[in-house]
Amino acid sequence: MKKAVVTPGEVVAYAEEFETKGAVYNTGYEYRAATLGVAAYDPKTHTAVVKPTRKPPIPQPGTVVYCQVTSKGRRAYQLRCFAVEEGRSLADMKYTITGVLPHFFSDGELGIGDYIRAKVVSTYGPPIIVSIRGPTYGAVLSRCPKCGTVLKRRGMTLYCPNCSTEVKRKLAVGYYTG
Repeated sequence: MKKAVVTPGEVVAYAEEFETKGAVYNTGYEYRAATLGVAAYDPKTHTAVVKPTRKPPIPQPGTVVYCQVTSKGRRAYQLRCFAVEEGRSLADMKYTITGVLPHFFSDGELGIGDYIRAKVVSTYGPPIIVSIRGPTYGAVLSRCPKCGTVLKRRGMTLYCPNCSTEVKRKLAVGYYTG
């Protein structure tokens, strides 16, 4: 196995020689590195893999993110994403990223100010598109729309211990901290 450091735009391999994986793009007959990374060449299987030295600034599809609902529109919720789940812990993002949760990617209602656990579906464009379909995705912390107290869980609904308001939210099973 041969390894080499590659810079963005540098030729990694030619189409006739190697099959490529990782952070590369095709310019016709040659493959070039998309980011600064380490290229590993395997002459037996004729594959070249480029692994970036840094994580991408935008979470990739399939990554679990934590966001806050900032507004609710007719077609989608607007989000401010601030943390990424890495294994069993959370890592803050260097910069907050705007996100969009279309209504067809949600199984239930959310409220403005709710903190949610979601999965990144697409990063095509400046706002990332997330989904809360599935039992482990949904609201992890909600506040009362009337008085602002943290809501408590009662079955699959939430209630306010201060003013006894009941609201229905799509809850993340096993993750609700209220």
